[in-house]
Amino acid sequence: MSEESANIYEAPEAELTQQNNGGNKPILNFDRFSAWGVFFLCLFTFGIYSVYWLVSRTNKANALAKNQVSQGLVYGYVALYIVNIALSFTGISPEIGGIVSLISFVVAIVLIFSLRTSIKELINEGSNEPVHLGGILTFFFNVIYFQYKINEAIDNQK
Repeated sequence: MSEESANIYEAPEAELTQQNNGGNKPILNFDRFSAWGVFFLCLFTFGIYSVYWLVSRTNKANALAKNQVSQGLVYGYVALYIVNIALSFTGISPEIGGIVSLISFVVAIVLIFSLRTSIKELINEGSNEPVHLGGILTFFFNVIYFQYKINEAIDNQK
């Protein structure tokens, strides 16, 4: 339809399904964002951005990867994070707060290493040489390390 014959009062049409920009390179569907930016946003928001990053990238990885992270794990982590913050502001016994913190830590580690498997699959799917995501770097620098590896893969595959 030409622009002259188009109805100017008609609602715009948009494709709402996710486009696979990379063909067989699914990592190209991720946004390139500076790992330093992730670090400083995590620092300035007192860790809240890292929770947002984990949830958003997990949802994107679940849409693209065969190895999917359980949504129950994601929601459980967010719920425990909120409960942990709420307990820190209330004067409820420190023992309960310690138990919730420990459970939250364990759930976070399971979530991070599950996401590591999905991200590793997405990076290696369109790559000529396999990429390894180290366990120690994943444990200590999780979201920053993941963003660095995603950026590296995007740069290598474009």
